Amino acid sequence: MKKIFTTVILSFVFLLVGCNMGPEPKTFEGSGITVELTEAFIEKDVIQAALYLESTQHIFMGNPEDKALVVAYGVDTLDEYIELVLQVSNKSDSEILHYEDDDTEFYYAYYENSVSGQDFGYMLICMEGEDNYYTLNFGCRLNKFEGNKAQFLAWGKTIVVE
Repeated sequence: MKKIFTTVILSFVFLLVGCNMGPEPKTFEGSGITVELTEAFIEKDVIQAALYLESTQHIFMGNPEDKALVVAYGVDTLDEYIELVLQVSNKSDSEILHYEDDDTEFYYAYYENSVSGQDFGYMLICMEGEDNYYTLNFGCRLNKFEGNKAQFLAWGKTIVVE
């Protein structure tokens, strides 16, 4: 009986420890963007993005764009901005979705793209700051995209822009 009790207790302890064994949350900041991802991400300096983060499974890219520059394209609102970004990216057929709570508002869309012969899935998020619009992208390999959409949305809800 003592062996069974010990086995049950040890199993319970391993179950509790195992539930907490994921990467810890980590906050990243740069170029007017703050996002909470996990410690699995590292920041890299790349030409394509003002803030670029990657893990072995995911990427995050963020770029600010001065509102004064996009006015010339007839953009006055956040929903017009995401439409312009998708148009310029030849992704106008992507469905535009909206998220809003007490602290956060953004428009987002999902799309696919091939880079160097590899297929990726992306979640584009557009947010509005005081002086800038922001394009923010989460991405992963296409074969894992559907399983990552909920995670991308959860991470997207942590983004704060200046």
